[in-house]
Parts: sequence; C-alpha cells; structure tokens
Amino acid sequence: MDKVSVIIPTYNCLSYLPKSIGSILEQDHDDFEIILVDDNSCDGTGEFLQKWRQAEPRIRVVTTSGVGASQARNLGIEQANGKYIAFLDADDFWCKNKLSTQVQLHKQHPELALSFTNYNHLTEDYDVIVDCFRYWAQFQGRDDDYIVLDKPLDFILANNIIGTSTVMIRASFLDKSHLFDPTLTYCEDWELWLRLCESHPIAAINSIQTGYLMRPGSITKTDSKRLEHLACIDSILEKYQQHESSISSKSLRIAKSRLLEGYADYHRGLNEYLYAIRFGLASMFTYPQMRKIRSILGDCKRTVLPQQR
Repeated sequence: MDKVSVIIPTYNCLSYLPKSIGSILEQDHDDFEIILVDDNSCDGTGEFLQKWRQAEPRIRVVTTSGVGASQARNLGIEQANGKYIAFLDADDFWCKNKLSTQVQLHKQHPELALSFTNYNHLTEDYDVIVDCFRYWAQFQGRDDDYIVLDKPLDFILANNIIGTSTVMIRASFLDKSHLFDPTLTYCEDWELWLRLCESHPIAAINSIQTGYLMRPGSITKTDSKRLEHLACIDSILEKYQQHESSISSKSLRIAKSRLLEGYADYHRGLNEYLYAIRFGLASMFTYPQMRKIRSILGDCKRTVLPQQR
C-alpha cells in the first residue's frame, strides 16, 4: 500500500483552505488521507471543515486549542495511517502530480528518509515571483529528475532550502525521537530535517511541485517576532557547533554567517546602522562574499548621510 497521509495544520486560514484542499483532491495519486488540525481557529474554519468532512471520507479533522504548528503537526503524525507522510501548510498548494512523483521516487529508493521539491514563491494574487532552486547554485544547470544529496547534513545546515509543504517522509522514519520540537517557535521544520539528515539520505525532486504564498502579514514575518526567530536559529546551530566532528567546518561557517546577516538585516530595518555594520562585518569575516561588502557599504553610507535613509 502506498497511502500518503497529508497533514495540514491551520489557524485562521479559511480563505486559503479551498485551494489548498482542492489541490490534494486533484492529485493523480489518489491513495491518500487528509488530516486537518484546526488549532483554535475563530474565522469559521471549523464549520467549513465539517462540510468538507461530510462530503469527502478521506478527510479527518482534529481540533486543538492553540498548541502551535509544531505540536499540531505532531498530533497529525500520531493520527496518520499512511506509508508516507506529507505536509501542506493551509495557505500553500500542490501541482497535480506532486504526490505521484515523490511516491515513485521513494519506491525506487526505499533508503530515503525524506524527499522535497522545488517550489514557486507567489504573491497573494498567485503571481510567480521566483522558484526556490534558482537561489541555489548547486541546482543550476541540473537536468536530473531528482538529486540524492551528497552529505545531506552539511548541505541542509548550510542551505535551509527545504519548504515544509514540499516534504514527503517515509512514516517508518518518524518516531518519538523524530518529531517536530514544540519548544521551538521558528525553524522547527529545519531542525527536524537536520536530525533526519544525521543518519539517513534525502533527495530533491528537481521540478516545481508546490506553490508557496508570500503573505506580508504572516505572523512569522512580523518585526516583533524576528529576534525570537533569530534566537531559535542560533540555538539550532549551537547544537551542531558542539558536535563539529559530524559536520564540516565550512557548513557551520556558512550557516553562522547567514545568521549574522539576519541580525544585520534586523537592525537595518530599525535604522540601527552601526549595529547592522557590526553584524555585517562579523558575517563577512565568518564567510566572505562580495554581496556582503555591498550591504556594509550601504549601511556606512546611511550612517554618514542620515538624510538619505
């Protein structure tokens, strides 16, 4: 049996759910179940899901009381009956052959713990901005249908490239030691992928199979959350810095450099350019790149010429 359990955590995403759920029902792989975890929505989601549940027997609804996305996904995993588990955020959607493509890959390579796909970044009007893999030089010029990653822990630590809504995991690899960490309020998905990469191979589907909506007002993008998010990333990196023997120093430097860039960007957004310069220089010395010099020079200019901010 190649049943896929699709887990959707949702909180006040009623306007996006029809497209999200509809993209699952339109899959050309129809052996699936949908586990919707409604985490205390107050926008009519509960009533909407009950109607879908009555019309579609493959839908199950779990209601929670504000446990957060990590724990909501964990509850969905506990309810899952599929050989494979796939995740879809309530405001994202899939292309028609997403599940069949990944199931076929996992059947060909049963050693894989996880696969993920390329995806499009979209405006709220569903206009394409750019696809994810275009950001990463490692995927440029590759015509392969899929790519089994070499040294996956090194790669995913240095390149937080995996979109949660693109992931499929063989269910047998998920147990109590391989669930989302509910103590993390950010990057809990990345942290789980890293743990899986520690001892298992993973692969990338080299085609766009998912649409990711860039919502400016999303709770994960508000300024009030940014320092908390950076602290979560820092705590994840600290774990691997304490176990450097299992990962390359270059991967750690790249990841740390990106974190420092994040702090620079945070302070830049507050017009605190001296702090932005400080973190920008730290990022540059940790892992030099030309674009960082341009950012530092821009911050220096804004400091000297404040009227041009």
